[in-house]
Amino acid sequence: MFPLMNKLSLLTLLLLLWLAPAAAQNELSYPEVEAWVMANHPLARTADAVQQRGLAQALAGRAALDPKFKLAYDRKDFKGSEYFDYGKAEISWQSPFALQVAGGYQVAEGTYLNAERTLPANGQAYLALKLPLLRGLLTDATRIGIRKGELAVDRQRAAADVIRNDMRYDTRLRYLKWVFASRAVGLNQDIEAALLQRLRDYRQLVAQGDKPAVDTLEATVYLGLQRQARAAAEVEEDLAARSLAELYWPLTYEDEPSDFTDSSVGLPDTSALGRHPQLEELTLAMADARLSLELKNEARKPELNLEYYLLGDGLSLPETNNAFAEAYKMGVTASYPILNRKARAGAQIAQLKVIESGNKLNDKRQALRTKAVAYQDAIASYNFQINSGNVLAEQAARLLQAEQELFGLGESTQFLVNTRQQAFLKARLDVVKLVFKREKLVATYRYLLAI
Repeated sequence: MFPLMNKLSLLTLLLLLWLAPAAAQNELSYPEVEAWVMANHPLARTADAVQQRGLAQALAGRAALDPKFKLAYDRKDFKGSEYFDYGKAEISWQSPFALQVAGGYQVAEGTYLNAERTLPANGQAYLALKLPLLRGLLTDATRIGIRKGELAVDRQRAAADVIRNDMRYDTRLRYLKWVFASRAVGLNQDIEAALLQRLRDYRQLVAQGDKPAVDTLEATVYLGLQRQARAAAEVEEDLAARSLAELYWPLTYEDEPSDFTDSSVGLPDTSALGRHPQLEELTLAMADARLSLELKNEARKPELNLEYYLLGDGLSLPETNNAFAEAYKMGVTASYPILNRKARAGAQIAQLKVIESGNKLNDKRQALRTKAVAYQDAIASYNFQINSGNVLAEQAARLLQAEQELFGLGESTQFLVNTRQQAFLKARLDVVKLVFKREKLVATYRYLLAI
């Protein structure tokens, strides 16, 4: 009886609209959005800056091995007398080990020179060796600083990866919400198109005298309600698009999202957790705390330092075999706090920080693993529910087709047809919601594994 349904049933039209949605004007895929965000968003550039900070910290640690040039000058004149005139230039270098090497030249003139500072008339060159024999022999602040700088490169890279992982997760969720809102709009538009066609066909039946004119009012009301539902869905789509535009600035009204894809296929298992940047960051923080503990334990040792100066005459150092026994200056210094409470307390605090860092790492590892397993199981559950939902949607479509045929034969009412159609729309929306929830779970699972 319906002209349209003689060529193509309403059920077939709805299924075609559902399974093969109209091509978007400008389909925007998630990889395109993510690539732009990770390359251009200020937070992504902040992550790059955080990563570069590690290189700067490593450079600062290695700076302790840079040669140093020192220059000193001291002169005193009083009532026309030159009391003294001292000058010294020195280049020193801290080796990667405990030994420090220095070489320099010093001059001294004046009437009242200190006997200890009296030098040859041509000045005096010297070569100095400085070596700690207890505290600082095995490790010291310089070597610990270099190792901490090397750790800082990986720590700051892990911190940057945490920012990037958060950004990818946020971007993916916003994109999924946009996809869901767009699909909801499409479903409501499909139903609205079907209701509009039904109203037109019903008016033809009224014109032919097969249906009472008053029944067109009911069809008009259903169409109006559906238009309101479609308008509300469009508002949600606009809000979702604007939310995504906070991260993806080039988004325009001509852009449409790609449809949902089953991203649950091929997900890695929870063994990939070991590469999570938060776990890496905590592991490196514990390594840094252990370096601090190593330095604090070194500070508990007594100080015993040896200095040896090979002395020359003028700019030349002695060349004789017994120069080390004839032209030298040597000194030994030793010190140790009797109770040494400061060093012991520092070591205890450092040890507690190591324990604290280890507990944080274990807690985060267990939390990520537990959540990942839970989301893994939830994804499998939603895949089952989606399959069931598709079956229910197909059944709702058959009921709608049967009710349409009864209506065409005059054995049903507009109310029953609309009820079937609403049930069909709800079944389709439920499937879309299930897919949306599954994709959110997949996004969270990927976030937990940082992949």
